[in-house]
Amino acid sequence: MPLLSATRLVKSFGTLPVLSGVSLSIEPGEKIGLVGRNGVGKSTLLRILAGREAPDGGTVHLRAGARVGYLPQLPEPGGERTLWEEVASAFADLAALEARLATLEAQLEGSDVHGDPAHLETVLEEYARARDRYERAGGFTYEATLRRALRGLGFREEQFAAPLGTLSGGQRSRAALARVLLDAPDLLLLDEPTNHLDLDALEWLQEALAEYRGAMVLVSHDRYLLDAVTSRTLELEAGRIEDYPGPYSFYVTEREARRARQQELFDRQQEEARALRAFIDRYRAGQRSRQAKSREKRLEKLPRIAAPRTARTLSFRWEVPRRTPATLVRARGLAKRFGPVEVLREATFEIHRQDRVALIGPNGAGKTTLLRILAGLERPSSGLLEVTSGVRVGYLPQDADETLDPGRTVLEQALGDRPLEPEQVRRVLGRFLFSGEEADKPVGQLSGGERRRLALATLVLDRPDLLLLDEPTTHFDLPSLEALEEALLAFPGAILLVSHDRALIDRVARRLLVLLEGRLAEFRGPYHVYRERLASPTGAPDQEGAPERALGAAPGSGTRKPVPREGDGDSGPRRDGKGVSRARPGEASEEVVARILRLEEEQGHLGRLLGDPELYRDADRARETVRRYEEVARALEALYAALAEAEGELRA
Repeated sequence: MPLLSATRLVKSFGTLPVLSGVSLSIEPGEKIGLVGRNGVGKSTLLRILAGREAPDGGTVHLRAGARVGYLPQLPEPGGERTLWEEVASAFADLAALEARLATLEAQLEGSDVHGDPAHLETVLEEYARARDRYERAGGFTYEATLRRALRGLGFREEQFAAPLGTLSGGQRSRAALARVLLDAPDLLLLDEPTNHLDLDALEWLQEALAEYRGAMVLVSHDRYLLDAVTSRTLELEAGRIEDYPGPYSFYVTEREARRARQQELFDRQQEEARALRAFIDRYRAGQRSRQAKSREKRLEKLPRIAAPRTARTLSFRWEVPRRTPATLVRARGLAKRFGPVEVLREATFEIHRQDRVALIGPNGAGKTTLLRILAGLERPSSGLLEVTSGVRVGYLPQDADETLDPGRTVLEQALGDRPLEPEQVRRVLGRFLFSGEEADKPVGQLSGGERRRLALATLVLDRPDLLLLDEPTTHFDLPSLEALEEALLAFPGAILLVSHDRALIDRVARRLLVLLEGRLAEFRGPYHVYRERLASPTGAPDQEGAPERALGAAPGSGTRKPVPREGDGDSGPRRDGKGVSRARPGEASEEVVARILRLEEEQGHLGRLLGDPELYRDADRARETVRRYEEVARALEALYAALAEAEGELRA
């Protein structure tokens, strides 16, 4: 029996039909990707499945007792609860059990209970059952689980006590994501959960969703994520659902195969219809009129095969490349400070002709600042930056409004002061889906996606030698994203790209610049090899051109800081910046492992004691055992984190 089934759903907004008879079913544990162009109704369908919006027609049936968790694309307004309180509400049942255990402990301390053996027995038995439920539900570890989730999604410890109302929209979205994941419903409905996540948080989320045991419907533009966690894809187009029994990459291949088959069937039928019409027209009034009449009836009964649905998409066409110097940009010891905050220090790198470089790092690391320095919009605090004379630099900011004038029309914005004829510009705009009257539309009336397309069109008109792109896929649906990816692969110049789209980075970039805590490290190779290197036990990629600097530990390891690789074979204690000797990571980790083993043995012994009803005949001893069990659990959690940090240092 399906976990959820929807039958013939219909939904319109005014005269615009959004869903036209959509039917689907979701089995327990099934993980589904929901894809389609922007504006086709994916969010509307999720809201209907979540019970947040009523369809105009059709039904949704959820299995009795099943729970649904829904993450909207836009965050709810912040309230007075703190970040910790909001996310901890996912464990409300455990909090209730904690309160009940505290009540029972207070009763066990009362003299009236100890004076009544029967009452004491009843309270002890209830306490044992409640404690058992609490332990089985993760009561002794849920705070550590909550803390890992918040850290995995990029929150710092000092932010845990912040009221939701003081957080940004992106932070509230991440808080809502943490809460819905920890609530562990039977069905997760996630609408763009990767919004506002940096690469480390994306990796954490991918692992969390891959391990999630419930069912899921996921709307996302992250092709890496869709391929990693889904096994079925639903495409919503023209108000209807088409089902593909595989992840996103399977869907892309199978969709083209289906469209090719549909085109072949359509072409055959059109040819047959043309032949029938030609016969009818030729013999309608002659001796073979009866045959013509028969063919006319046959033509009328011919089942109509629709042509494959096609939609307009972006079409880039770069100019023939100019001769450019071998090195376009040289940076030596670049630093940038905003007051006392140093966002960039001692950055040294070069960008060469036809380079494909991705600049990656956590949110707030300074990636946009570095791009703006290279674009000439910010001045470095110190260091040397040399852009070779004559090199044309094209910059796409994260917010397209920086380069657009809302008072101009699309055509006027694209023309600017460029020495081009209007018809030349109109042809380019047409390739970016601004055809006919759309080119005369005011920029101020454009959607986010349209403004992004216009900003890209102006870049093409500028014929740059070096592209500086800051989150170029913002507001793009998957077809537009794929068109942009193909265009970047065909670009004849150099590219420095900032993006959270891991598939785009992996396919386009041949080199990574990793910005962490103000320092820049270089990795020669694609993104997936970089991630494998971080996850490997040795921390060294199996490839030529290994990085000269270690690039940090894997997500969740407790450290992100890149450190220089010092001789792998050196021995003896290391010294910190003050000359103080300290244990090497290997020595530290051995000590941590030994302590973990001792505490795990003690935890096992305490667990067996807590499962013995005899323990609860002595209330003081029971309370002390529970207290020690919780103390050991917390100590183990801290040691696990310390071990991961030590291993991270070893990898570095």
